[in-house]
Amino acid sequence: MNTTTLATALAAALALTPLALAQHNPPPWWRVNDDVTVSLAWDFDNAATFLQPVLQVVPGWYNAAVTGFTVPPNAAWLPTLAGHSGVLGLVGTGGLTQALVRLQVDNDPHLDWIKIFWFQFDAFEGPTGEIGAEIEQDLVKYGRASVQQKTEPLGGGWNRVTIQARLIPQPDDEKLLFTMIENAFGSVGIDNLFVNSKCIKPGDEKGKAMGDVEGFAVDLLAATGLANCRAAAVTEGPAPGFARTYWITANATIPGPFHQVFRLNQAGTAIGATPLPVTLAQAPLGLQDLAVERVPSTGQQIVYALVDARPSGGNVELQALDSSGAPLPTANVVLSGFPPLPPQQYGLAFEPSGNLGAGTFWVSDPTGVAFEFDRAGNLLDQKPIPPGVVGLGYDAACGYFYGFSQAPRPTPAFGPSQTNGFEWSGYDFQPTGVEFCGDLRIPNPGGPAGGIAAGFEVYRRANGDLRMVAVVRLPSTNRSMLYELAGPFRFGWSQLGQCGMRGGPAFEGSPTFQITLGGVPSALLAVLYAGFSNDLYGGVPLPIPLVSAGMPESYISIATDVMLAAVPPSAPGEFAHAVNLPAAGGLSYVPLFFQWLVLDPTIPGALATSQAGKTIAY
Repeated sequence: MNTTTLATALAAALALTPLALAQHNPPPWWRVNDDVTVSLAWDFDNAATFLQPVLQVVPGWYNAAVTGFTVPPNAAWLPTLAGHSGVLGLVGTGGLTQALVRLQVDNDPHLDWIKIFWFQFDAFEGPTGEIGAEIEQDLVKYGRASVQQKTEPLGGGWNRVTIQARLIPQPDDEKLLFTMIENAFGSVGIDNLFVNSKCIKPGDEKGKAMGDVEGFAVDLLAATGLANCRAAAVTEGPAPGFARTYWITANATIPGPFHQVFRLNQAGTAIGATPLPVTLAQAPLGLQDLAVERVPSTGQQIVYALVDARPSGGNVELQALDSSGAPLPTANVVLSGFPPLPPQQYGLAFEPSGNLGAGTFWVSDPTGVAFEFDRAGNLLDQKPIPPGVVGLGYDAACGYFYGFSQAPRPTPAFGPSQTNGFEWSGYDFQPTGVEFCGDLRIPNPGGPAGGIAAGFEVYRRANGDLRMVAVVRLPSTNRSMLYELAGPFRFGWSQLGQCGMRGGPAFEGSPTFQITLGGVPSALLAVLYAGFSNDLYGGVPLPIPLVSAGMPESYISIATDVMLAAVPPSAPGEFAHAVNLPAAGGLSYVPLFFQWLVLDPTIPGALATSQAGKTIAY
C-alpha cells in the first residue's frame, strides 16, 4: 500500500478488537462502557445501512446524530472488491479521480484533558490507486501529538492501517479524513473500520526520568518491626491534600501469628496494621503481592492481597481491604481457575478495563507467564512475560504493564542485579523495549547490587505523574526497603512518532542500548538529540513551541545539548541509534533525555519533532 498520503496529518488513536471483523491488537479499553470511552465499528456490508456502525459501545452523553460520514457522489458502496464483500470505495474513470470522505465522531469535552484516539481500517489501493487517512488539523481546538502509523499486509492487495495519537486538549468531536485517489480504471476502497477514543487526565508532559529514585525511602524493619516485608501498594486520600498511604505486607516468620498488612504515611511511619486470618502454616509464602482497585463511581479504593493457601489444602485467594484497612470479605476473590503451579512468589495487578470494563486480575508467575482472572476467579487468558517477575503493576491511563523481576542480569557498573524492571503493552502484550532497574546503590554486602526484587506497584498521582513503588529484600542485613521510582519513559506532546528504547537499560558501557523512533512510515531521515534536562534550555522553560519555525504541533521537549546522529530508517517507519554511554563515564544515576527531529515530506513544512524519552543512566 502507498503510505505516503496515509502518514500525512494524522493524530488519531489506538488499536481495536473484532466482532466478526478482522481487527487486530485493540486498545485495552476497546468496548469498555464507561463515561470517557467510545468504541465504534463499521463493516460496510449492507448496501442500505453501510454508513451506520455495526458496533456502538458509548457513554450516556454520546449523540449518535453527531457521528456520521460525509461522502461525495463519486464515492459509493461497492458490493465486492478484491475478495472483500461490502466496501466503501471509488471507481476510476480513466483519469485522475479523487474523493474526500469525512467521518465526524461525537465527543464530550473535558476541559484540559487529553484524548487518546485510535483507528484502524483495511485499505485496497490496487496498482493505480492511493488511500490516505488523517485526523483533520484544527489548531484552534487541539494539537495532535505522538502520532503513529503502522501498515500490515493482509494479502490479496489489502493492507491493515492502524493510526494512534493524542489530541490535546481533547476536542468536542473528532473529524477523520479519508482521501481516495484512482489514476486509471481501477477501484480503491476501505473496509472494516474501527474507531476508539478515551479521555484521560493530563500527565507525562515533563516529569522525572524513568527509574529516577524519589526522596521517599523507608527501612521496613524499622517501620514495622518485622523483617519479612514484601508487597507494596499505594492509595491516595481526597482533595486538597491527596495524602498517600503506603500498604506493605509483613509476613509471619514463626508458627501462630497471622500475616499482616501495614499502612504507612508519607513520612514512612506506621499508622495501622491489619492481621489477615492466614498463618505461616496455612500460607508459607505469606501475603505475596498487593493491587489496588479504584472505583470511579464511588471513589472507593480496595486493596487486594494475594494469598496462596494451597499447601494447607486451601485456595489461591485475593483478600480485600477497604481504604481504612478493614477487611472487606464481600470483595474477596477465590481464584478457582488457578493453574496447577507449584507455590512460589506471584505478582498481582488489577486491570480496570479488563473483561470489557468489568475489571480483571493479572497474576504473574516467575517462570514467565501472566494469568488473567475475572471477578469470579475464572481463568480468562494467559500471556508470556519476562521471567522472574514477582511484582506486577498496570498503568490504566496509557495501557502498559510493568514487572519487577528477580531474574539476575549483569550490569557493567554494579555487578549482578536482581531488581530489574520491564514494560509491556496492554494492546498486544509484547515488550515495548523500555527497561529500568531499582536503586542499585543500596548496600547489600555479599549479594546483588540493590537487593532482590520483592514487591511492586504502579500508580498515578492526583496530578497525573506516574510512580512505581518497590520493595526489595536485603538478605545480608535481614531487612527490606521501600522506595519510589519515577516514570514513564515517554513524555511530551510533540507531533510525530513515538520515542522508545531497546537493548536493555541505559547501562554505562552497554553496547546494546538504543533509542528508537516508531510509527513514521513516510519519514526519510531522523536526527537524534540528547540532553540533561527537560526543565530549561538556554534559560528558557521547556517545552518550547516551534510555531515560529513552521512546526505548529511540535515542541522542543528537552535541552538539545548533543546531536547524536542523523540516521536513515532501519525498517519502514522505524529508526534506531545505538547510544554508547562511556564505561565509568560518571553518568551513573544521571537523568538522560532524548528527542528526534523527523524529516517527512508528507507533512506541512516536512519537519516535525517526536515525542521525547527520559531515563536514568546506570
